[in-house]
Amino acid sequence: MTSRERVLTALRRETPDRVPWMEGIVDDTLASKLCGERIEVNWDIAPDGTPVRSGAELAEMQKKVCRALGKDNINWNAFAPVYAGRTSMQGVVIVGEGLVHTRDDLSTMQFPDIDAPGFLDSAREFIAHKEDFCAVAAIRLGIGATIMTMGLQAFSYAMVDDPDLIVEIMQMYADWTIRLAPRLAEIGFDIFWAFDDVAFNSGPMFSPGFFRDTVLPVQQIAADACELPLITHSDGDMTPILDDWLTLGQQGIHPIQPDVMDINRVKADYGDRVCIVGNIFMDDLVHREPADITAQVRNRIRTIGAGGGYIISSSNSLTADMEVENVRAMADAIEQFGHYE
Repeated sequence: MTSRERVLTALRRETPDRVPWMEGIVDDTLASKLCGERIEVNWDIAPDGTPVRSGAELAEMQKKVCRALGKDNINWNAFAPVYAGRTSMQGVVIVGEGLVHTRDDLSTMQFPDIDAPGFLDSAREFIAHKEDFCAVAAIRLGIGATIMTMGLQAFSYAMVDDPDLIVEIMQMYADWTIRLAPRLAEIGFDIFWAFDDVAFNSGPMFSPGFFRDTVLPVQQIAADACELPLITHSDGDMTPILDDWLTLGQQGIHPIQPDVMDINRVKADYGDRVCIVGNIFMDDLVHREPADITAQVRNRIRTIGAGGGYIISSSNSLTADMEVENVRAMADAIEQFGHYE
């Protein structure tokens, strides 16, 4: 199978030739070490929504990372801008305090024009160079960008004082996705991967009722616009809202954070409804030994991968502080144990 076929088969909860491997982000520093040359694949979309490098260059560099690891996906960011301060720590850009706290601040949210000539040229170049890899359009359904744009404190106050403001901002982000998603499907992307963090390690950022009554209706409209298979992402403990989350109709959920969620339970309870994407523990990839990573990968494949419907991944992304030997051990173990008979 090609990488594209492998991922799409798993998302249909069927059995591919081997367990696919997908990552949302591979840090540039780590990628450079793995490939033996300078790799720059992140922050390919500037804060104003414009590409900072050509789609062809982005695809070629990401394919090098895939070949070095045996990974199956390449990603193009289709995020509307987040309106928040930004700082840099050791070369990593960190989103800071949100800038939209009241309706008077809404005028600062000026999204790039999707219909502007040339806006999607980078996406078309990316697809023209994707070969047989699974081409992912990374999107947001609204809530993740809203929390970052407002900041957690302002968002928390608004849940009580002005929930309609939250809905208004969410709808602005959802409208961006609703307009953009059909264009990306037409260009030739294979799947959508929606990144909307809504949980802490201790549980969801809001009550299940707020999620169900206020957040989900907007998310649903955006999800319905995604004509391609959809994976949704949230870190943290999603257990209290997992049933509601799955009403979006997504084909996959990521990453089932292993220190706060039990992937075996998720597979047993929901594996007949959705593909499980996860969850080799990031902390282990930093601090443990290659043999530990090999054992963890083998266990995930033999248990969660049994019968198909599983895509292996780190429990968030591959970061600069991970040991190269551990990431290579993950790659080797997937190749050794990941093939279906």
